[in-house]
Amino acid sequence: MDELLVKYYERTLSPEECEKVESWIKSSEENAALARLVLQATLALDAEVAMKLIDTDAALGKVNKRIAKKTEMFWLTWMERVAAVLFIPLLMTTLLLGRKGIPDEARVIVVKTNPGMTTDLSLPDGTKVSLNSGSILTYPEIFTDDERKVELKGEAFFDVVKDPERKFVVETVRGTKVEVLGTAFNLEAFPDDSLISTTLIRGKVCFDNGVGITYILPGEKLVYNVSSKQLKKNMTSGVCETAWKDNKLVFQNTIFDEAMRMLEKRFNVDVVVTNDKYQKDAFTGSFTDQRLDRILEIFKLSSGIRWKYDLPADTTGKKSKVVIY
Repeated sequence: MDELLVKYYERTLSPEECEKVESWIKSSEENAALARLVLQATLALDAEVAMKLIDTDAALGKVNKRIAKKTEMFWLTWMERVAAVLFIPLLMTTLLLGRKGIPDEARVIVVKTNPGMTTDLSLPDGTKVSLNSGSILTYPEIFTDDERKVELKGEAFFDVVKDPERKFVVETVRGTKVEVLGTAFNLEAFPDDSLISTTLIRGKVCFDNGVGITYILPGEKLVYNVSSKQLKKNMTSGVCETAWKDNKLVFQNTIFDEAMRMLEKRFNVDVVVTNDKYQKDAFTGSFTDQRLDRILEIFKLSSGIRWKYDLPADTTGKKSKVVIY
């Protein structure tokens, strides 16, 4: 049926096959949800083919000439790279901003990942960054100050190049930031979440919440509650927190609430829990390319959770909703 769905949206099926697919889509909420995912993938793939026909180097050259001649703001959008989570390719937008009176080195680059996608990129100093689903990273085209400063809204893994002369600063939401010299760490700071977490893999970092500084050592995870201003440290291997950058989901005795948050990010869905009897459950397992319904069925076998898709009448621009009841 997956293959038929792709051909259906590509309009290469016979009328009889189209009727079969349409009947299958209408037969259940789960089928309709899967059909929407395949449609999104088909549209993205079409965009990928189109972008391959564009000479990005020539386009960039033209825009740079326009910036040099004019004082207005220009926007250049092109395909930076294509990364995949499950089967949906990423279309990443990069913005070069130029203003009158601002030198070229002050241009700002904004990298956004679509929901359900991840991507990898390199910063001007060679620092490697993996950017998770629905995240935004903002940084200068060239680091010129005495510190290397970037801004993160979402989740990213940083492998920072060591530079004793310039510390590396990641500014996050609500006035918090992380400072390092050379290290590898995962940072999660979504604007709509009340929790900000930093997991250190290598080196040493300090977390600044605007009130005080807390140092984090390798194997430690710091969780900061923005609402209560409370800090909490846990020991961790970092496997669960960083598996997303390798397109994996890894649960290691992961509590129910955290497991649901991981599924929300990975599959770009809203999980609504209407039964609190699962709060004490924890899950252990590893998933690579399984669909959401398959993972939930495994959870059902292990802990007896009951779930269903709750599809809105108008699905345009809305996330799918999964109800745990």
